[in-house]
Amino acid sequence: MKLLDSIFDTAFRFLPHRSKTGLFPIGDPDRSSPVIVTGNYTLTVRRVSKALQGEDVWLLVTDSRGINVWCAAGGGHLTHHDVIAAVRTSQVADRVDHQELILPQLSATGVERNRVEEATGWHATWGPVHATDLPAFLRRGRHAVREERAVRFPMSDRLQMAVMWTAPMVPILWLILWAISGPLPAVVGAVAITAIVLGLFAGMPWLPLRTHRGLLVYGGLALAGFAFGAALFTAAGALTTRNLIVLAAACVVGTGIVSVDVAGSTPLLSSSVNPSDFRVELLVDRCTGAAQCVLVCPRDVLVMNGHVHKVEIVRPANCILCGACIVQCPEDALRFRFDDGRVVEPATIRRTRLNLLGKRTIDVT
Repeated sequence: MKLLDSIFDTAFRFLPHRSKTGLFPIGDPDRSSPVIVTGNYTLTVRRVSKALQGEDVWLLVTDSRGINVWCAAGGGHLTHHDVIAAVRTSQVADRVDHQELILPQLSATGVERNRVEEATGWHATWGPVHATDLPAFLRRGRHAVREERAVRFPMSDRLQMAVMWTAPMVPILWLILWAISGPLPAVVGAVAITAIVLGLFAGMPWLPLRTHRGLLVYGGLALAGFAFGAALFTAAGALTTRNLIVLAAACVVGTGIVSVDVAGSTPLLSSSVNPSDFRVELLVDRCTGAAQCVLVCPRDVLVMNGHVHKVEIVRPANCILCGACIVQCPEDALRFRFDDGRVVEPATIRRTRLNLLGKRTIDVT
């Protein structure tokens, strides 16, 4: 069953997949053991539980509607209300002698830490981005180092995202190609599209997808897929004009689909569906050096300047406009500013979440 769940979650990870909510022991926790919060996406719960093997902790699984923590928080499916409800209904207070929660850092776009603390009386600390860093985080006295605050997108994760794209797309295109041109062109077209997507994610860190050269990248990938398919036709002794036309159409359509918003399915780039003609603005006079923004930024955009006790934006190009820094700033010292001068104040960011097109249309008040 776990194997089937893993295959399903890898191939169709864009679909919600709920696990049970509540308080679960990992290892042999006692009344002093840490309480770690996560969402009820099955893949997340499985990976967090695996990462914590060998530790004695309580895992508080909140209702994120079966969606991973980052997407759920950004889309209004995981808020501080859900964490507050989990603390109250799980009766965790009866199982431990302390009132310390460890929140997932990637929930910071939607879970207001101070609202959790005010409503429950528990103190909340931000955990690291990746579950695999939780054991080291705990050993350090619940302290994450800078590298653990930033998202990583290694080859293994990129290939999993490639599978997520190809699992629904390739079978559909394969059936269409089969109906139009027969089995061999359908198989070759499907293989070529799969190769294009795999090549895109494998080379993603080095490809300028968000610049004016992005179209050249996608064009190059389509040509590479076409050349690969043509080689397969040659090997099969079926290199005909008709098959090449079908292959070319398949490569163009497949590349076109994946290019619509491949950026939005990565943790390194902001969505390309909704134009991002705005940026995070720091109001230095309001900053008191609380540095909550530094603790929740998943792209290492902000740093704390200890000499002046204020935060600085040092890597603006890394910003993916998730808004976590704005949501968590206790002094409202951060906000979005558009190129035309309009601003989006923190109250609006906290009140709204993103729809699937990346627009703030979901009201969570």
